[in-house]
Amino acid sequence: MGKIKILAQNLADKIAAGEVVERPASVVKELLENALDAGSTGIEIIVENAGCTLIKIIDDGQGMDAEDLQKAVLRHATSKISEEKDLFGIKTLGFRGEALASIAAVSFLTINSCAVNENTGWQISIEGGAVKKFSQTARTQGTTVEVRNLFFNTPARLKFLKSDATEMINIVRQVSELALAYPGVSFKLVHNREELINCDRTGNLLERIRVLLPEKVTEQLIPAEFSAAALKIRGFISKAGSGSQNRKNQYIFVNNRPVTDKTVTHALIQGYHGFIMEKQFPCVFIFINIPLDMVDVNVHPNKREVRFRQAAALHDIIVKVVRDVLTDKNILPRLGKESDNGPEQLTQDGIYKNNKPFGGGYTFMSAPQNSGYAAEKTAQPLFWGKDDFSAKAQSPAFQQANNTYIIIPDEKGVLFIDQHAAHERIIFDEIKKQFDRKKVEKQKLLLPVTLHLDREQSLVLEEYKDFFQAAGFEVENFGENTYIVNTYPSVLDKADISEQLEKIISQIAELEINPKDQAQFSWFLASVACHCAVRANEKLSQEKAAALISRLWQTDAPYTCPHGRPTMINITWPELEKRFKRK
Repeated sequence: MGKIKILAQNLADKIAAGEVVERPASVVKELLENALDAGSTGIEIIVENAGCTLIKIIDDGQGMDAEDLQKAVLRHATSKISEEKDLFGIKTLGFRGEALASIAAVSFLTINSCAVNENTGWQISIEGGAVKKFSQTARTQGTTVEVRNLFFNTPARLKFLKSDATEMINIVRQVSELALAYPGVSFKLVHNREELINCDRTGNLLERIRVLLPEKVTEQLIPAEFSAAALKIRGFISKAGSGSQNRKNQYIFVNNRPVTDKTVTHALIQGYHGFIMEKQFPCVFIFINIPLDMVDVNVHPNKREVRFRQAAALHDIIVKVVRDVLTDKNILPRLGKESDNGPEQLTQDGIYKNNKPFGGGYTFMSAPQNSGYAAEKTAQPLFWGKDDFSAKAQSPAFQQANNTYIIIPDEKGVLFIDQHAAHERIIFDEIKKQFDRKKVEKQKLLLPVTLHLDREQSLVLEEYKDFFQAAGFEVENFGENTYIVNTYPSVLDKADISEQLEKIISQIAELEINPKDQAQFSWFLASVACHCAVRANEKLSQEKAAALISRLWQTDAPYTCPHGRPTMINITWPELEKRFKRK
């Protein structure tokens, strides 16, 4: 007798359901996608006991007539595609025709629906995959889906569910993602009669973000937008120096589909390199609109992953978009919430226009209509601009506090500059630019500096000798564990060259970096800049402080040090008055 058997239909259905219905949040996701595909403008989600007892989705979409309702619960029944070529032009969130059948296989499912221009509705009830009742019902246009006793016939799956709190976190995440993707649709989520989410209809993405996420997230966001041919990238990203301890506030959408994608995630990491502190993650809301035939959404049962036809090119574009926005010198880090005439006014309608050339013939464009972004606003002057820096650098108005911070007041507020982080950025940018041009300016020492290293430090120096040379340090062996330094980069202060080099070498050994990697070599240059910059608690003359302010503005990214720490913040007088309760 053969070993291979044909599985019973009910067992096959449960296995198939396991691929689609992983947890209650999976049910919510699939049903919300159906509601959105049906053109709903308002959706209500009612959940009991984290979705194990009840998940109820009410929408005002197109609805279904009697024939469509009976077909909708069959496996591989769908209105989204009809032939193979349709798989390469998926326009809808759902398309596999598996969701309702999979949910029905592991729950008590009831659907009642009324189609457009129909006077009556229809209801179907299914238990564990078997249809129990089909009848007429009175209702208005739209669909209501009730899922009760999820996994009642697969108790092993119930045991693998997490706590109610964890399962609700996942449900909230699913609702939030789709609410962000569709700001023109209202969403309401109720759990055990407690309202968790209530988003009114709006065409404004930033307003939707503010409803769903804490103020500490939204106040650090800046707009980003790119358009070239059929590719459009738009959304909001966190300012340089701002981030969180995890990736939970990273939302990526491809043609309005929430996805988790390694290409985009890696591009964000690379784009933020040097603009955010290590082990921190930027907050991003990125919408990528790409031709349907350039992306494959049919690579994962839950449709969470996609595959791009030109992933490498998209990766490089995202990196450039991020870095171009982060180096925009019109966006100054602030302490507290933005004032009414600052960036808050600029972005309150969800759009920012930057006509600076993008490179390669690309330019930032205004958002298309009906995209979830409101009309373009004229950019208002921010707290400080290039002319302000040039003027203040020549003004005696600034002071040094605690021999660490340069403080500059004027009629708009107070600017605080961290002298060490600022000088670090200056040194890094100047060395990096010279290195990229393969022409690092060196200063020859009249009296060479001698380095006395231990064996470990000597090994590090020998291994990375070419990189020290490329950075402007000419070092030669002068006996066992002893080296002579003949030159150093002109951008550095020659004081304590030996001490600075020993600290750099020790840090390379401790962290086991690989300067042959481009990102890690940037870290290497950042380490050089860090150990050679002016320190905290170091008294600066007026001339040196003025020069530092002037040089800082000439860098590509004046608002963060190479490690992503802020170089400056500002606080407006109105904000200060609020903190002193004067307003």
